[in-house]
Amino acid sequence: MGKESRVRNTMLTMMTSFGNEMLVVILKFVTRTVFIRTLGKAYLGINGLFADVISMLSLAELGVDTAITYQLYKPLAEHDDKRVRVLLKFYKQAYRVIGTVILLMGLAMIPLLPILIRDYETLADLNINAVLVFMMFLLQSVSSYWFFAYRSTIMIANQRKYVLDIAGYIIAVISNVAQILVLVFLKNFIAYTATVLSFSVIANLVYALIAQRYFPQFFTKEEDRLKKEEVFSLFKDCGAVFLYNVNGVVLKATDNIVLSSFLGLPMVGLYSNYLLFYTTITKLLGQVYRSVRASMGNLFVEADIDRKFRMFKVMNFLTVVLYGTAGVGITVCADELIRVWVSDSYVIAEPFALLIGIEIYLWGLVNNIYQIRNVSGTFRNMWYRPLFGVVINIVVSVGLVQVCGIYGVIIGTLSTLLLTNIAMDVHVVYRYSFEGYKPEIDYYLRNGLYLLVTAGVCLADRWICSHVCVGRGWLSVIVHIVIVSISVPAVFLLLFWKTESCRYLVGLAKGILGKLKNKFRRKKG
Repeated sequence: MGKESRVRNTMLTMMTSFGNEMLVVILKFVTRTVFIRTLGKAYLGINGLFADVISMLSLAELGVDTAITYQLYKPLAEHDDKRVRVLLKFYKQAYRVIGTVILLMGLAMIPLLPILIRDYETLADLNINAVLVFMMFLLQSVSSYWFFAYRSTIMIANQRKYVLDIAGYIIAVISNVAQILVLVFLKNFIAYTATVLSFSVIANLVYALIAQRYFPQFFTKEEDRLKKEEVFSLFKDCGAVFLYNVNGVVLKATDNIVLSSFLGLPMVGLYSNYLLFYTTITKLLGQVYRSVRASMGNLFVEADIDRKFRMFKVMNFLTVVLYGTAGVGITVCADELIRVWVSDSYVIAEPFALLIGIEIYLWGLVNNIYQIRNVSGTFRNMWYRPLFGVVINIVVSVGLVQVCGIYGVIIGTLSTLLLTNIAMDVHVVYRYSFEGYKPEIDYYLRNGLYLLVTAGVCLADRWICSHVCVGRGWLSVIVHIVIVSISVPAVFLLLFWKTESCRYLVGLAKGILGKLKNKFRRKKG
C-alpha cells in the first residue's frame, strides 16, 4: 500500500470516526440528561456498575481480536485472500466459543450480586429487578460475539472503518431517540435497558452485512484451517494480550465495583458523570489511534526502523497535544460543566477533577505506546507486566478508598499507569519494537518537557477562567472550553514549531486542507 493511499484512508477513517463520536457524544449527553431527570442517581449507579461488571466478563475475549488483527496486516498487504479467509474462520469459531463462555460466567455471577451492590435490598423499592437487568447487560455483551461481530475486523484492518462509521451515524441517532422516548413516556429502567440491547444487536448485524458486501471474497467457504503450531503461536499472543486486557479493564471497571461495595450506589452515580466525560474524551481521541492502526500496521510491515521511529515521535507529539488539551479541559471545566448541566449536588469536591485530568493525560501516553506494541507484534515481551498493574490498582484502590474515599480509587489508577503501563511498556517498545534504535531516556526527557509545558498552560488557563466570563451558566462553560481548546495547541505550536514532528503534522494538515479547497473549487466551477 502506497503512502498516499495510507494517508487518504487514514484521514477518511479519522474524519468519519470523529464525526461519529461527536454525534454520539451529543446524543449521549442529551440521553444522560433525560435519564437523570426521569430516573435519578440510584438508577445511574446500577447502570454504571453492571456495565463495568460486563466489561470484566468480556476479558474472556482473551485478546483474540488484537492478535488476529495483527496477523491480518501481512496477508492483506500481500493480497493473500486465502490466508485471510483461514484467519477469519478461526476468528469466527473462537468468538462463538467466547460468547458462550461469557454467558456461562455471567450466569454464575448472579448469586454474587448482593455482595457487589451494597444497597441491594433497596433496589426492590425502586422497582428494579437486578437479575433481569443484569441478564440484559449480559446478553448485550454476548450478542456482539455471537452475531458476526468478527466480520467488522476485516473492515478495520483493511482501512475501511469509515464505512462502518457512516452506518454508525444512522444507528446512533435512531437508538438514542428511541432511548429518550422510552425514558420520557415510560420512565422505566428495564424498558430503557431493553432498548439499548436491541440496538446493539441491530448494529452488529448491520456491520456484518456491510463487511460481507465490501469483501465477499473473504467470507466464502474455506476448507483449510490454521495449523496446530500456528494456533499454538496465536494463543501465546492471545495470552499476552489477555493480560493487557485484564490490566486495562481492572484500571476502570473495578472503580465502580469498589465504590459500590464501600461507598454505595449514590457515589457511583456521582462518579458516573465524570466517567461519562472521561470515556467520551478517551473514545473520541482514541479514534485517532483506531484510524491510523491499519496504516501503522502496514508501515511496520514495509518500512525501516528510522521511518518507524519518526512516525512514533509524530504520534507521541500529537498524543500530548490532544490529551493535554483534554486533561486541562477536564481540570478547568468539569466541575463547572456538571454544576450548570445538573446541579451542585452532583459535583465531587476538588481535587477530583484534577485527578481525572491527570488520568486522561497519562492514558493518552499509554494508548500511544500500546498501539506500537500491537502493530509491531511485541505481545509476549514482558508479558507479566499487567499482573503488577492489577495488583497495584486493587491494593491501592481498596486501601485508600477507606481512607480518602473516591479520591483513593483514582489514585490507585494513577499509580498503576505510572509504575507499570508507562515505565515498563516504554522499555519494551524501545528495546524490541525499535530494536534499541534510541535509548529509553529519549522518551522520558521529551515527555518530561511536554508535561511541564502542559502543567504551565493548565495553571494559566485555570487563572484566566476564574476571571473571565464567570457565573454566566452555559455561556461561561462554552467560553472556558474554547479558551482551553485554543491555548494548549497554540502554546505547543509556538514552542515546538521547529521540531520535525510538529512540522510534519502542520504539513499534513496543510495538504489535507489544500485538497479539500481544490475539490471545493472544482465543484464550484
